[in-house]
Amino acid sequence: MAEKSDLSRTEPASPQRLQEARKAGDVPRSGELSAWLVLLAALAILGWSAPRMFGALQVLIESAFIHAAQPLTPLFLESAQSALWTVLPVLAAIFGATLVAPVVLSGWVFAPHASQVNLTRANPFKAIGRLFTLDFWFDGGLALLKLALAVVAVGWALTSGWPGLQSLAAAELSDTLRVSAAWVGRGVLALAAALAVAALLDAGWRWWRYLRRHAMTWQDVLAEARESEVSPEMRAQMQGRQQQVGQRVDEVIG
Repeated sequence: MAEKSDLSRTEPASPQRLQEARKAGDVPRSGELSAWLVLLAALAILGWSAPRMFGALQVLIESAFIHAAQPLTPLFLESAQSALWTVLPVLAAIFGATLVAPVVLSGWVFAPHASQVNLTRANPFKAIGRLFTLDFWFDGGLALLKLALAVVAVGWALTSGWPGLQSLAAAELSDTLRVSAAWVGRGVLALAAALAVAALLDAGWRWWRYLRRHAMTWQDVLAEARESEVSPEMRAQMQGRQQQVGQRVDEVIG
């Protein structure tokens, strides 16, 4: 019966229906896209502040070893404060990206009633029923794809940089650190690029499923067209009556 209902929804969701869903807090969300944007923001701020951060941490470690007998000397406290100020922008960027990333796909939504307690969500049989949904199989396939992409990215970083690292056995420490940092950076960028593929796939899937969930039948389109011709006062009365009938049905079922 559900398949027949889905197949009958041949018309795309109207702006009015999408607006009503948005008011109810029903918008597409992609956890993969949000996580990737946070990772991208963290990598960007780390790439910008890494030289200053490493320099400040180096000074802090040197002062800690020099003044090990008296760790609270003014020089050590000044070094610790300098290191803290270099780390704070990274933490602030990650925090800001965590707040902004979830609203990139669907924008800001304010729906207080969506946070109300719904005991039907605690139904354990819903989790079992989800095993037979397309979303479950997509999430499982996406997890396997992410693992495969991560293995390929890490394998590429290892095979491309390992010969160069072996040739640095007799090199100076500064050159070794510079080449090692570049090698690790390539690996991280390759992993971020692999995760970008998974994020785009997940965002596209969530958006498509959202539009399919709110697709309309011809009867829905005609009903919405007739409703749009009714005066706002009459429409409010009709919606009030529909809510009352729905509450009565819920009471009878309950």
